[in-house]
Amino acid sequence: MRSISAVTALAVTLGSVALIGSAAGAAVADSSAALPITSSADIIVDGVHQRVFISDPSGGKVVATDYNGTVIGTITSLPQADGLELSADSATVYVAVPGADEIVAIDTATLTEAGRYATGDGTDPQHLALAGGKLWFGYGSVGHGNIGSLDLSGGQPQVSLAQEAEGTWKDAPLLDSAPGAPDTLAAGSRQYYFTLGIYDVSSGTASRTAFLGGQDAAIGNTAEDLALTPDGTELVVATTAGDFQQVFRTSDLSETIRYPSSYWEQRSVDVAPDGLVAGGTDTYASFNRPHVSIYKPGSTTPRRTANFADYQNGIAQRPCSTTATSLSRPTAAGSSRSHTTSSTSTACASSPTPARPSPPSR
Repeated sequence: MRSISAVTALAVTLGSVALIGSAAGAAVADSSAALPITSSADIIVDGVHQRVFISDPSGGKVVATDYNGTVIGTITSLPQADGLELSADSATVYVAVPGADEIVAIDTATLTEAGRYATGDGTDPQHLALAGGKLWFGYGSVGHGNIGSLDLSGGQPQVSLAQEAEGTWKDAPLLDSAPGAPDTLAAGSRQYYFTLGIYDVSSGTASRTAFLGGQDAAIGNTAEDLALTPDGTELVVATTAGDFQQVFRTSDLSETIRYPSSYWEQRSVDVAPDGLVAGGTDTYASFNRPHVSIYKPGSTTPRRTANFADYQNGIAQRPCSTTATSLSRPTAAGSSRSHTTSSTSTACASSPTPARPSPPSR
């Protein structure tokens, strides 16, 4: 079974003292709860119903828990269940199901399947984001990817594929959106070079307004995770290329600042409604102690850092890795969105653990 750290999954959402409740200092203890999953791809927090949803690709399911980690529901028949997205009214969680070429809707109140929407044979939808009144999805496989949309506003669901020119994306792009910029969609690639795109989706189609990639990219590596600031004016990106998280203006994708870290291999990032930035690393980079650091907007010194007693698993590392924790942020409806990873599973320690001193500079 998989152990999901309660503090890591809910820190930003619940205003946990462990991460954001006080001034900078040593990390404090977290708690954990063993879950009946063997991998994780994404986590989303529903603040209205006070539930946490975790997708399990290997198990082909989504597990729902309360804030204590107690399992209260399981939705099955979701082969390779991947990205999650919560509706604005918190009534529905959408899950990308690449193994069935579908997006599946889950009723957050009853924890039952509410609908299935085919995206097309061989599309492999993986990442989701709501923007411009549509549900957008990054789809494809290694070497070929694109962006599609699902329109559920009419009597019949409408799927539109190939919103971007062929060859722009070399895999299913990561997607993100922000309540303060409802017509902005951000995308990033984890394959080949560092690639980012910003789209205006107000017209119903994805019109690219900024692009950064290939040899023009600031660093030649992959975008492991990305998150828009609440107003949509900046994009924070986690990358494995260095010991920092990069921030870009969405207007032209020029770099503004970097959030430094004591560790390389940045794997995850998220932004709270008040602008606090949370960044996570994996076990290898953190000397077998994955950690999350919280920054005030524009600050280069972490406000809080939490280390986790998960010696075999990391934080928000992507497929073929080992992790299952996430960084979450509340939405306007009082719920939160999050970014995490696909992973194999072992239970982590649940006892309090003091912070480990930072390793020597590399």
